[in-house]
Amino acid sequence: MKRLSALAVLLMTSAAPLALTPAFAETAPAGPAAPARTSATAMSAEVYRRAEAVLPQHVDELIFGLSVRPEWIGEGSEFWFERRTHAGRDYVQVDPLSGQTRPLFDHDFLTARLAAATGKPLLRQNLELKRLKVDTETRRLEFAHNGRSWRFDPATGVVEAIDEALDKDKGVESPDGRWRAVVRDGDLILISTADNAERRLTQDGAASPYATPLINLNDMVAQGTSDPVVRPAIRWSPDSRYLATYRINREEARRLSLVQSTPKDGGPPRVLDYLYPLTGDTETASAQGFIFEVATGRSIPMQTPARPILYYGGPYYEWSADSRAVFERFAVRGYGALQLHRIEAETGETRLLTEDRSDTYVDFYGHHWSYDDKSDTHYWTADPDGFAHIYAVDARTGERRQITSGDWRARSVAGADHKAKRLLVIGSGRETGRDPYLRHLYSVPTTGGQPRLLTPEAMDHDVSVSPDGRFFVDNMSTIDQPTRSVLRRSSDGRIVMELGRADISAYLAAGYRLPEPFQTLAADGVTPIYGALFKPADFDPAKRYPVIEDIYTGPHHVMTPKSFEAAMTSRNANSIAQLGVIAVTIDGRGTWGRSRAFQQVAYKNLHGVGLEDHIAGIRDIASRNPWMDVERVGIYGFSAGGYDVMRAMTRHPEFYKVGVTASGNHDNRLDKAVWNEQWMGEQLGPIYDENSNITWAPKLEGRLFVAHGELDENVPPAASLRLVDALIKANKDFDFLMVPNADHYLDAVPYYQRRRWDFFVRELLHETPPPAYQMRAFD
Repeated sequence: MKRLSALAVLLMTSAAPLALTPAFAETAPAGPAAPARTSATAMSAEVYRRAEAVLPQHVDELIFGLSVRPEWIGEGSEFWFERRTHAGRDYVQVDPLSGQTRPLFDHDFLTARLAAATGKPLLRQNLELKRLKVDTETRRLEFAHNGRSWRFDPATGVVEAIDEALDKDKGVESPDGRWRAVVRDGDLILISTADNAERRLTQDGAASPYATPLINLNDMVAQGTSDPVVRPAIRWSPDSRYLATYRINREEARRLSLVQSTPKDGGPPRVLDYLYPLTGDTETASAQGFIFEVATGRSIPMQTPARPILYYGGPYYEWSADSRAVFERFAVRGYGALQLHRIEAETGETRLLTEDRSDTYVDFYGHHWSYDDKSDTHYWTADPDGFAHIYAVDARTGERRQITSGDWRARSVAGADHKAKRLLVIGSGRETGRDPYLRHLYSVPTTGGQPRLLTPEAMDHDVSVSPDGRFFVDNMSTIDQPTRSVLRRSSDGRIVMELGRADISAYLAAGYRLPEPFQTLAADGVTPIYGALFKPADFDPAKRYPVIEDIYTGPHHVMTPKSFEAAMTSRNANSIAQLGVIAVTIDGRGTWGRSRAFQQVAYKNLHGVGLEDHIAGIRDIASRNPWMDVERVGIYGFSAGGYDVMRAMTRHPEFYKVGVTASGNHDNRLDKAVWNEQWMGEQLGPIYDENSNITWAPKLEGRLFVAHGELDENVPPAASLRLVDALIKANKDFDFLMVPNADHYLDAVPYYQRRRWDFFVRELLHETPPPAYQMRAFD
C-alpha cells in the first residue's frame, strides 16, 4: 500500500499552536521590497470588539430574521419555520391554503416541561430547539436541547428524552418498517423489527466490507479511532423488496496518516490512518455495486465497471418509483464524460441513459441531477451551447429533450407543479441590466418553452418550493437590501403572505454599514465582472484606507455574496473591514455561475487565471473612490483561496503586499483527486509543476502568514508543510501557525481569527495590535 505519513513536526505535546515568526531572512529581494515598517501606533481593543461583533459566528446577535427556512410537512404545501426575534425564537406553522399561521406548539408549556425534565431553569426567550423535526403523521416533535435529544407530543404534552447511544445495530430501516439493515464485521445483516430475528445476506465482507464508505477523517477524530462507527450506505427500494449498496476494494488505496498531537482526553498523541486518493493516483479504492433481494437473500451484482472512489463516501444510488431499477450518475475519470446509468433490480443489467462528453471537461461540480418519481423523469443540466440548461431524460428509454435554452444559466429544478405540467427552475443571467449572478425562479412547461418569471424584483431570490409545487417561500434580498421573506404562488408568482423581514435595527444602531455591490471590467476591458465593498463602521471619505481582498477563485465557486444573508454570515469581509480597511470580494474570469467560456479559461491554468481581472477591477473601483489606497493591498483566503493568496503574492508582488493563507492546497498533487482532476486533468506532468505554489515559492515578496489545521480532513497539512519547506529553502521570511485539533475550516478557531487580524494590523496598517486580545468562544 502507498503511505504518506505526517511529518514529525506535527508531533506537539502542548495545546499551544506552533508559530514560527519569522523563519529566515531574505538576502537579496528580486523585486519590490516588503512594506517598510514605521513606528507603530497602538490599536484600541475596541476596534477588535467592533470587528468581533460582526463575525459570522456572532452577527446574529445584531441581526434577526435573516431568512425563513421552511420545513415542509408531508407532500402538500404546509410548513413550519423558526422565527428569531429580540425576544427569542418562535416556531411557526403555516397553512398556505387557508392563509393561517399559528404556533407549532405551546412554547410556554414546552419551556416549563424542559426545565422540569432537565432540572435547570429555562426562560422562554432562551428556548432553542436544535435539529427539530416534525413527524408527518403523528406531528410529534424530535429535537436536541441542552446536549440531549428529546421527543415531545403536543397532543398529550408528554416530553421524554431519547436514548442516542451509538448502536451498530441501529441500521437503516426499510420503508415498510419490517427490517433494519446493518453491517457487522463487514457483512450485511437483516434484522426483523418484529422479533429481532436476524438473516445474514453476505459471508465475505471481512476483507472488503459491504455498505461501508471511505470514512471521513472528521468521524475518526470525533470517535477517537481510525475505525469509527458510521451509518451503513444502504438505499432501500420504495417497495422494500430490494436494497442497493456497494463494497469498496481498499487493497491498493492510498493511506495517509495524521497525528492528533493533543487529544482532548489528555492522552498521548494519537495516529489516525485514513484512505485519501491523491491527484493522479493510478491505483485507487474502487467500488462494486450490489442489489439484494430481501425475500430470497439473492445477491445481484450491478453490471457496471468498478468505480474509482476519489474522495470520502462511495457511489450514490437513486431508486425508480416502481422499484424496478436503480439509477447512478457517474463521472468518468478525468471528467471528460458524465453519464447516467439505469441498473435493473432483477438482473443487474446496466444501460446508459444519457451522457455528456467534452474534449476538456464536463463540469461535475456545477451539474444538477434530480429524479422526479411522479413523472419518471430525470432532470439533467448540460452546456453544449455554452450555457447550462435543463434537459428531461426519460427514466425508461433515455429519450432526452431540452427544456430551457438561451444565453442564461438554468441552475436547477427546484420543484414541479404536476397538475399544471410546469417545472420550477432556478436561473440567473436572463434578465437584462441585472447582476447575472442574481437568482430568479421561473415556471417552464414540462415540454419546454418560454419561461415565465415568478420573481420580478431585481434581487437575489433564495427559494424553497412546496412538495406539491403550488407555493414557494422566497427570501429576496441583495447585499445592501435586507431580506424580505414571503410566500408566493407558483402559478403566477403572486405574493400571498408576508413571512418576515430582516431586523437590522441593532446593527445600524451600533454604527455598522451595509456592504456595497459594484460592477467593473475584467483586464480585457470588455467583460463585465462583479464584486462587493465592505467599509468600517467609522468610515471617513476624507481618509485613505488600505484594501484587503478576500479571495477564492475555485472554478466551481462564486466568491462575492449576492444575498444579504450570505453577505452577513458566509464571509469574513465585514469583520475584516472593521479593522480600518476597505474589504473587497471580486469574481474574475475562470469562476462559476456564468457561461462555459467564462469558466473554461481556468482549465489547466489555475495558477495563471483571474488575478489580472481582480487587479484591474480593484484599480478601477479605487480610481472612482480616492479613499481606497491601492499602494497598500493585502489578501487572505482559505483552501483554494489559500492557494490563491500565495500565487497572488508571487505573480503580482507589485500589487499584493501582505497575505494570509489558510488550509491552502498549494500543490494540486498533494490534494484530493476528485477536485483537482476536474480542473487539471488526471495525467500528472509539467502542467502540475507550473501550477504549484511550491514551484513559485522562491518568488515570494512581501509579508506572508501560513496557517493550517493539524487534522485537516480536506487538504492534507503536508500541502502547507511543503510550502513551508520550499520557503525555508528559498531563505524567505514568513509566519507559520499549525493549530492542534483544527480541521479544514480554520475560521472556526477564534485564536486563528485573532492572529489573522494581528498580522494585517502589524504588516499592512503598521499599528500595534491590542495585546493578548481574548476572542469569545464560538458556539
